[in-house]
Amino acid sequence: MQKRVAKLLSMLLVLILILSSLSGCSNKNTTNVNTGGDNKKGSTKEANDKASETTGDTAKNEEQITLTFWHTYGDGEEAQFTNVVLPMWEQAHPNIKIDAVRQDGGQFHQMIVTAFGTGQTPDVARIDIVKTASYAKQGGLVALDSFADFEAIKANFLDGPLSTNLYKGNYYGLPLDTNCKAAVVNKNTLATIGLDQAPATLEEFIAAAEKVSAPLISVSGVGDWDFYPYFWLFGGTLTDAEFTKASGYLDSQASIDAINKILELNQKKILTIKEVDGTADAWDGIKTGEYAMFFEGPWYFGSYEDNLAQGIEAALIPTYQGRSASVVGGENIVMFHTGKHQDAAYEFLKFMSSEEVQLAMLEVGQIPVLKDLVNNEKVTGNPVWSIYMKQLETAKARIPSPSNDEIGSIWSNAMTNIFINKADVASELQSAAAQIDALLVQ
Repeated sequence: MQKRVAKLLSMLLVLILILSSLSGCSNKNTTNVNTGGDNKKGSTKEANDKASETTGDTAKNEEQITLTFWHTYGDGEEAQFTNVVLPMWEQAHPNIKIDAVRQDGGQFHQMIVTAFGTGQTPDVARIDIVKTASYAKQGGLVALDSFADFEAIKANFLDGPLSTNLYKGNYYGLPLDTNCKAAVVNKNTLATIGLDQAPATLEEFIAAAEKVSAPLISVSGVGDWDFYPYFWLFGGTLTDAEFTKASGYLDSQASIDAINKILELNQKKILTIKEVDGTADAWDGIKTGEYAMFFEGPWYFGSYEDNLAQGIEAALIPTYQGRSASVVGGENIVMFHTGKHQDAAYEFLKFMSSEEVQLAMLEVGQIPVLKDLVNNEKVTGNPVWSIYMKQLETAKARIPSPSNDEIGSIWSNAMTNIFINKADVASELQSAAAQIDALLVQ
């Protein structure tokens, strides 16, 4: 009996020890994972290290994102982009690499068209403003209106450059850099007609110019880039605000009056058109003092000091009946449908149009596209940039259309018929408007 009791006690003791051991293991595992104190040095640290490794792997995966950016920057512009702008991006977006590829400007358009056919487009590209609508029509570009903040950010841009991205009611890019025409004046020639500075109004200039018989304003030709500023200045209109219709605008009485005003100034020999009259080139004539004024882009002023020494300076285009006008040039930045990282591409578009980047590229002559920079001290402190940025506030776009070249030809043909063949102004504008309407519906 005693042996049986001893055996039962022995078995009970073993059972207690086993249960105690199991309880200890269970408590140890729970403590290591969920509690603090010294146990953080044990399994908790291992769990945290494993979590960190997982986060690190995610970061490494994000770092593999690469956006291909095609551009046609010149040497100085490319160096500024590479050495100044890209480091800004890399600091703000360390997980997204920009593979910037400089392309041949002469072949660039064909390269993009070919890329549409092969599906091998870049993620982002810097393109001429007149190509945006064409690429949008081909279905290659992303409409930026689909991004939630687009309505807010588009208000930051100067109206003229922004409008070059509009096609069929959607915006297919952001302005990247811009330019326009402003007045180039010879103060020595102005003095001969009694003006001691660039006139604020064309009415003042015309009244002074009527005292001499020689033409004092030079226009290179009747094409859109050269002629639109005068057409707009004297009250003409090409289309409605959305660029959908020319009839009722190009052939309106206001547009007819604008062309007749230019004809009148040409007949009075106040304004000469080189292509029509065979007169001296504007660049040469302004230097010799033959002309008092012509409209040109900022590239005229290679050395501003040399120009000032000759009495030549940049000025705002004089207003007419309170209106000012110029024509927009430049480049847009767009993103392509085939891109695999469209959110990242959109961030890059916004980054390139940020104030910091715009001011950095201004250092190599890329004129900014933002309203807030018109009065920035880096702009106002430069005699050329300050004039052209201010002029951009009233600059307008040539009609953004896939048929830009055809529209330009229709315009040039109409102006040639009017100024050389002496065709009826109203009839020519009506015909041109109808032809342009047919292209705008495409």
